[in-house]
This record gives sequence, C-alpha cells and structure tokens, in this order.
Amino acid sequence: MIPKLIAAVQMLKEITKATKSNSLSLDNRAFHRIIAFGVIAAGFFFHLWFSTTFWLIPDEAYYWLWSKHPSLSYATKGPVVAWCIAVGSFFFGNSILAIRFMALLFSIGSGVLIYSLAEKLFDSRTALLSVLFAASCPIFSIGSVLMTIDSPSLFFWLLSAFLFLQAIVQDKRTYWVFTGMSLGVGFLAKYVNAFELLCFSLYLWFYPDKRRLLLSQNYAYFLLFSFLFSLPVWLWNANHGWVTVHHLLHRGDLTSSFVIEPTELIKFLQEQLLSYSPFLFIGIICSIILVLWSPAFRSPQTLFLLTLFLPAFLFYTFLSLHKAAKGNWTVTAVSSGIILLAYIMVRLFHLPHIKVLLLSGLAVSFLQTALLHREDLSFLGIKPEKDPLLRPRGWQSVAVELNEIQKKFHPEYFIANDYALASELQFLIQSSKVFIPTCLQEQTQFAFWESYPILHNAKAIYISNDQSRLLPECLKKEFSTIEPFGGFWREYKGKKIEYYTVWLLSSFPSASRSEN
Repeated sequence: MIPKLIAAVQMLKEITKATKSNSLSLDNRAFHRIIAFGVIAAGFFFHLWFSTTFWLIPDEAYYWLWSKHPSLSYATKGPVVAWCIAVGSFFFGNSILAIRFMALLFSIGSGVLIYSLAEKLFDSRTALLSVLFAASCPIFSIGSVLMTIDSPSLFFWLLSAFLFLQAIVQDKRTYWVFTGMSLGVGFLAKYVNAFELLCFSLYLWFYPDKRRLLLSQNYAYFLLFSFLFSLPVWLWNANHGWVTVHHLLHRGDLTSSFVIEPTELIKFLQEQLLSYSPFLFIGIICSIILVLWSPAFRSPQTLFLLTLFLPAFLFYTFLSLHKAAKGNWTVTAVSSGIILLAYIMVRLFHLPHIKVLLLSGLAVSFLQTALLHREDLSFLGIKPEKDPLLRPRGWQSVAVELNEIQKKFHPEYFIANDYALASELQFLIQSSKVFIPTCLQEQTQFAFWESYPILHNAKAIYISNDQSRLLPECLKKEFSTIEPFGGFWREYKGKKIEYYTVWLLSSFPSASRSEN
C-alpha cells in the first residue's frame, strides 16, 4: 500500500511539473508573439510616416509610369509592381504614398510570414529572433518603404515556402494549388522566384519518404498552377520578340564571353555585407557551413532552409565571377538564411561569447539601418553628389527650374537622356510629356510606347545629367535647331546633388525635310 501511495505522489508531482512546464511554454510563446508582432506593427507605422519624407527613387518613378500603361508584362520586369502601384493610385491618386502603400502592406505580410515560418519549423524564440534580425537588416528595412520588385517578390517567396510546408505535411491538393498560385505570382514580381521550383524539388528529392511526391498528382497540380499564374510574362514576351530574355542576358553580361574577374566577386561580397550588415551576412554563411559540417545541426527543418538559400545564392555568386550581382538580387534567399541564423543563435545562446556576439551584432545592424533613415551621410565626409541618401532628395528644386523653363519657352514636350531621369521628370511635371531619345530607347519600356512627335516648328527641351554633355546623334538628325541653355543644380538644403544641362530643340521645317 505504501509503495503504491509513494508512486502515486511521485506521478502527481511529475504531472504538476509537466503542466507548469507546458504552461510556461505557452506563456513564452504568447509573449514572443506579442513582442514580434509589436516590432512588425511599430515598423509599419514608422515606415508609413517615413515613406512620405523623401522623393521617389528612379525605379519607383519608372514603375509608376508603367502603371499608367497597363500591360500583361513589361520589357525588363514582370507586371506585379506596376499592378500594385495602380492599386495604390486608385486609393491615393498620383502621390508618393500611393506608390509606396503596397510596399508597406507587403512589409507587414513578410514580417508575419518570417515569424510564422520560423515558428512552424522551430519554436517561438527562433521566430522572435528572426523578426528582430529582419528588422535590423538594412535592405529589409528600406525595402519596407520603397515600391520596387523586391517587396512583392519577398512576400510571395515566403508565402510559397509556408504553403509548401503545409502541403507536404497534409498532402492536400488545396495547399499544392495555393503554393503553385503563390509561386506563379511571385514570378510575375521577380523572376528569381522561379528558383523555388528547384528549391522545393531538391528538398523532396533529398528525402526518400517524400520523393514519391515529385511524381504525384498533387505535385503536377502545383506545377500546373505555377505555370498558369506566370502566363502573363510568357504571353507578353511571345508577342514582343522575347525582349525580356535578351534583357536578362544583357543584365548579367552573358552576351559576351564568360571571363572570370576576381574583383567582380569581391564587389559582390562587399555589396552583400553592406546590404545585409556584416553581422547578418557573415552569420548566415557561418550557419550554412555549420549545418553542412555538423550532423548535430542537420535536420529536415535546417535542410529545408538550406535548399531555399543555396540555389539562388550560388547562382548569383557564380554570375559574380564574371560581373557582380547587385546586393538586392539575393534578398529572397537571404530571408531563409536569417531564419537559419536565428535558430543557430538560439541553440548556442547558452554560450557566453554567443550572447555577446548576438547583442553586439544586433546593435551594429540596427545602427547601420538607422543610418539609412538619415537625410544624408555628410558627417562621414561623403560629398553630396556621391551620397546615396541624397539621391531621392532635392527634386522640389528641379520642379521650380522646370516651371521657369515652361513659362519661358512653352515647349510641347521634354526629352531626358535616360529612362531614370525621364521617369522622375514625368512625375514632377505630370501636365507635360517626357520622353527619351529614340536612339536610347532600346532595352527600356519607352521602346514600346508612343514616342515624341516631330512637328513643324515644335519646341522641345532636352535635359541631361550626363556629365559629358554630349547630345545623342538622333536628336541632331531629328531637330534642325539645337541651342544650349545652360543648366541648373538639383539642391537640397544648400547641398548640390546633381547638375543638369539644358538644350532648346526646334524641329525641321517641312520644306527643309523634303529637300533632305
């Protein structure tokens, strides 16, 4: 009787202990979620304010122009970015907030998905740390404001990964279809999202018990819907001579012989360090090596993150042996690397030096991100014309100059020397048309839009930020009179950022044209 009583008491103690442990675990999860979602919400409201404090970057203005020309796709990118801006413009008109509003919403979605993906793979502590890493990451933070192709691309990359995990666990056709739809829309945002097809296939191939899914009906549905939702790009390119393929080959410098340039690889690595902060980028690379080297850190969860990271990152690393890839090209792959780094840090957090490394690394990353939210970097001795933070500032001074030029010459239209300047000017002076020279339209969307008319005795203004101050040959042929008209600086709070040279152009008279 007594032994049974002792056993019963012991069992009661264990149950009580387990209950307390579970209760503590649930409390921790709730606490971690509150902190993580608080960080995401705080980031949204801060960036909502911050998004209206500076002008558009050239790509944003260019994509805004796209949104005014609805299409299934565009010469250099998929259509999602233009569609998103069109939605924002429907609610907020032709304003900076309208252009960036969808980017702000995507940032909330990406933050929630990073947390959800990390919690599903590991636990709430890893999920919280993943959110903190993303918040401290320079390119993730500034990407929460700018409406570029990276915002929707990252969101749909993470959404596809989350849905894929649901699909392989439950193997329900609905999840496979939704995964395919998400991947297809992600492809319409940025072509790098197609790498997820390879990532998912590699992950299933590595596990014999899941390899059968590659030949299943559900996986076929996944591939089918991925293709169906990416159709706009294929249809548009089929009708426009596959111009996007030529652009991508040119963009990666793959139209020439592949020659290894070590300096280009160094430049690529430097961009990665600056884009993601030294702590996060080096930490991710070390985490990848640790998982590959040590079986103790190898699991289906960590290998899933490896398959999400390695294909795209290695591809751009390989390209960078010839010509350096841009820092933001790897942003989708790095999102999975951030979750992996958070997991490794949580596993090793009991080590004293890891605690110091984590806290100091986060502090440095947040500091680097904070610098991007300044008006300029003059305190570092950087000249205004070289300061990246001043590039989207000072356009109000350009608007004043353009207004004076319009009053004096009454031009029928403006011409700028490249698509970036033309897009910025068009957003500034929406009452006038802005074009680029016909001989410079190749590889741009301007080649598919109506160009400037050559009217009898028409006047046009040519504006260039090309420091060589040379006119394109086509303008010399298209206009009979070309008069230099000096120039002006784009200025912000007394800082001279960029100089613009101005010419007055007059068209050929009809008689002279027939004689030639």
